Amino acid sequence: SQIIEEAQKWIGVREQGKNDGPEVREWLRRVNRQPGNAWCAAFAWCMLDDACKALKIDNTFPPIAGAWLMLNQAKKMKAWTDIPGQGFIFGIDHGTNQAGARIGHVGIVTSVTEGKEDEIQTCEANTNSKGSREGDGVYAKTRKKSEITLGYFDPGRILFQ
Repeated sequence: SQIIEEAQKWIGVREQGKNDGPEVREWLRRVNRQPGNAWCAAFAWCMLDDACKALKIDNTFPPIAGAWLMLNQAKKMKAWTDIPGQGFIFGIDHGTNQAGARIGHVGIVTSVTEGKEDEIQTCEANTNSKGSREGDGVYAKTRKKSEITLGYFDPGRILFQ
């Protein structure tokens, strides 16, 4: 739940320019990226790192700025699942860009609604009210589980071994 607490502090932050602004620059800096880069994964990693600091535990997950890089690293570390949970980082596949590189989006699951609605509540960066992967800020969102095409990264599988 600490990662959720850290992420929700930033709901309402908006970009100042394209993929820029003081908070965005800081999150990108922490994962060794320049302003102007997509920042959903940078935000998710920083929230994980901030949660680790608050809990006084080592963050053994490397700084990662790309959604696909984060997802692949989580799989390598055997921390990937198809079942959502609070504090997990979700992944959505958005195909490939014009250069043929995989593009995606990640965010943090804040709660899971079971039953008829089959929804998750999230805190996401570099999105907008419509759920874009290239948005303008940090938002609290509701998504259908069926939107989460790549599964979930469970940080607890790495941090609490």
